[in-house]
Amino acid sequence: MKSAQPRRSAQQGVSLIITLVMLVVVTLITVSSLRSTTLNERMAGNSRDRQRAFQAAEAAVRLCVDQLNLGTYTGTKSTPAASGLRQKWDVDSNWTDTTSTAVTTGVTLYADPRCLVENLGGAGDYRVTGRAVGGSADTVVMLQATVTH
Repeated sequence: MKSAQPRRSAQQGVSLIITLVMLVVVTLITVSSLRSTTLNERMAGNSRDRQRAFQAAEAAVRLCVDQLNLGTYTGTKSTPAASGLRQKWDVDSNWTDTTSTAVTTGVTLYADPRCLVENLGGAGDYRVTGRAVGGSADTVVMLQATVTH
């Protein structure tokens, strides 16, 4: 009488190969999940940093506009650049010198927000540009408002 059990030599190694394949699949799924989570964390951090910079730039514009309206603005009121030239608010060096005014917002940023006021030529017509840098030097937000008295 023959035994109903399969031969031992035919079964050797099959379970090891199946286990290794399953381990590779689980590892690939885990690595993919980690990459996705890391990417989502970075996107959320960048979004938060931009929001902070946006709010600081908005606060700078509002403060300078309020000071213009009250007549208490003590910073430089420059004139816009001639047609065809880069505007003053578009030149990086104008955000670190006396052309712009530093504004304190109480929010920790890479640098204090600043505003630049340009007299547009009319009696009481001004362009106010606010610029803020978020938690890193790569996050820069600029906002503009036009004020007419």
